[in-house]
Amino acid sequence: MSRQLKTKSLLSLAITSAIAMPALADNAKDETNTIEEVAVIAKKLSYANNTVDVTMIDQQAPITSVLAVMDNLPGISINEGDAFGGDDWSTSINMRGFSIDGNQQQLGMTVDGIPNGGSNYGGGAKANRYLDTDNLLTVEVAQGTSDISSASLDALGGTFNFVSKDPEQQQSTTIAYTTGSHDAQRYFARYETGEIAQNTFAYISYSDTSTSRWVGKGSNGGADKQHAEVKFVSTQGKFTYTGRLSYDDVAEDNYNNVSIDQFKQTPDWDQLTWNWTGIPHFDQMFAEGWSTLRENTLAYVKIDYALSDVTNFEVTPYYHKNKGRGDWIPPYLILLDDSGDAVLDEKGNPVRYGFADQQGLPLAPAADCTANYSWPWNSGTGLHPACYGDDAVPVMSFRHTHYAKERTGFTAKAQTTIGDHDLLAGIWYETSERDEHRDWHKVIDARVYHHFDQIPYWTQYKNTFDQDTLKWYLQDTITISDFTLNLGVQQYLVDIKKTDHFHSAKNAKVDSDSDVLFSTGLLYQLNPATELFAGYSENFASIKDGVLERDTSTLTEIEPETAENIDFGIRYFGENLNLQVTAYSIEFNDRITFIAPGSNTDGIDYTIGTNGTYLNVGGIDSTGLELSASYKLNDNWELYASFTKNDSEYVGNAPGFEKGQQVIDSVDDMWVLSANYYNGDLRFGASTKYTGERGQADDYLVTDVNLGYTINFTGQGIKSVDLALVVNNLFDEDYLSTGTGNGTSFFIGAPRTTSLTVNASF
Repeated sequence: MSRQLKTKSLLSLAITSAIAMPALADNAKDETNTIEEVAVIAKKLSYANNTVDVTMIDQQAPITSVLAVMDNLPGISINEGDAFGGDDWSTSINMRGFSIDGNQQQLGMTVDGIPNGGSNYGGGAKANRYLDTDNLLTVEVAQGTSDISSASLDALGGTFNFVSKDPEQQQSTTIAYTTGSHDAQRYFARYETGEIAQNTFAYISYSDTSTSRWVGKGSNGGADKQHAEVKFVSTQGKFTYTGRLSYDDVAEDNYNNVSIDQFKQTPDWDQLTWNWTGIPHFDQMFAEGWSTLRENTLAYVKIDYALSDVTNFEVTPYYHKNKGRGDWIPPYLILLDDSGDAVLDEKGNPVRYGFADQQGLPLAPAADCTANYSWPWNSGTGLHPACYGDDAVPVMSFRHTHYAKERTGFTAKAQTTIGDHDLLAGIWYETSERDEHRDWHKVIDARVYHHFDQIPYWTQYKNTFDQDTLKWYLQDTITISDFTLNLGVQQYLVDIKKTDHFHSAKNAKVDSDSDVLFSTGLLYQLNPATELFAGYSENFASIKDGVLERDTSTLTEIEPETAENIDFGIRYFGENLNLQVTAYSIEFNDRITFIAPGSNTDGIDYTIGTNGTYLNVGGIDSTGLELSASYKLNDNWELYASFTKNDSEYVGNAPGFEKGQQVIDSVDDMWVLSANYYNGDLRFGASTKYTGERGQADDYLVTDVNLGYTINFTGQGIKSVDLALVVNNLFDEDYLSTGTGNGTSFFIGAPRTTSLTVNASF
């Protein structure tokens, strides 16, 4: 951003948000921990936006996922399987009726402006894979209309940009330890180098985190995570170099979704088990057999060149590598022919068997078995032990889906000011390769445990997806007196190719190009403290490579998803009061939905493979109102509130929904009330959030509290010790959090969870 453009801005980015005291991270408090206003100069924005401040970060423990810090912002609902964000499978983000969950990726996500590579479970990675909460500066949220320079293929309903802290100028070391409910432990260390070369600063950090699932005990699963980050900033003349490397290695055992009836019967059990019975039909629900393993490495180097006071160029090459696995333990083996291919029944489904004789040969159940025996979880018939003789041996599979992805790309932009015009132009280019294959391993002895043969007995499929992405954009920001007009155009050019390593006839490719997309906005500076704004944008999400996975998807008939977003609002920044009110209307077209194939079971279909299809099924209309306000009572007390009224309805009819029906898992009503206190070395915060009904799921109210105290030392050696206590869901509310996209099953919200962090600075 040019210096002249900066001086033209009458309000800071903090002012343009609805957050009072939008000071960022550690800069938000002075040495005595009283509330201090900090202005961060930025461009004027003609669309709704909010920024996470330090109080929202304080409300969450360092062991918590960085996603959780956004939950109090208007329009946003964050749901994770536990209070620590220890399971990607059960994580969802909903904003204005748009979702990131197991089936949908409709919201863009970047880290320091670098694209995250998609937020989907298979091959994607959310921001918590790239950034520790200790190293988070803020999150920039654009509801509805995304920043034109945002590098994302998912930004239908807005964007999230997670910003990492810069290195400090003074050398220091931080060591922290967190302990908490459900066997939670976290070790963290960060070393600030100080000035290691002329105008060059850096830090390196490492964390080791482990938790158990809050459901059950003993062998109930959990999460183990190793995470490391390195960042440097160097200013040399007119050049500024910023480099960052993050590495994340995590193994998570999943939470399971439940029906409304199951929740009412047992609101603290997700139907997974923690005792091995030796009966595969029960042990398919063994928690440690439902797992997500992921390893992510992301690196970038940003080069910023200030040609003059009004012109600068920026280019950021980056590299990302993702690999991992998803596990399940089906209660049967697949019957193979002499060629090693699955034997198919008359419906085209793989034939399975659950018991074998002493020689390992498949056994058939007794003729009347299906009629006489049933299970609480049906994933096939004829699997009850009573259907077989006493010498029958139960068999079981350990199913692995392997994911691997490599991305290489760069973002580049140029900015200049000519008279009343602030001009911006940029491109984003990325090439990626994603591999996915699924293999089945024989459990060595299902009567003993789920130890499995490392050599798979059947590989179900193997595909490679190559994708090239190019985005270009232009924007002119015209400032005349108290009026600012934004005019922008952008376009996405996306090519995807699938290579089927087993059946070349199933190779496919699709061009997922957008039209030229327009955006415009008007901002009026009513007075030094008040802005009125209105914005319109055409947003786009490309066809995902997952569409090509499905053999029956008709690619010639699938269109990319688009959305038209309109915002009207007002921002006020006074001496003690900050306020933002936004009314919005969104028309979402050509929604792509997965239509599952018919199944011959009533439960989990482990063999679904590449069957099923994707279709465009109408769209969604969303209208609503968002309000956020904060009031600074004095130097110590601050109050914050947000309110969301959202109405998201389906347009058109398709399997699973009808025209006019509320969008599945969308939230109509939300509100937040919070209070934060800073006095000397003491801080305290309390926050209550109401989330309305979501289809069949009842509304709920959750309260979190946090308490912290810093002990400062003089002299050499240790500088300070900070104690931070966080209690999530203080009143132990039983509730259903996020849904699974079908309107009938949901994940259970986490119970009361407590954590204590001791942080020492040297």
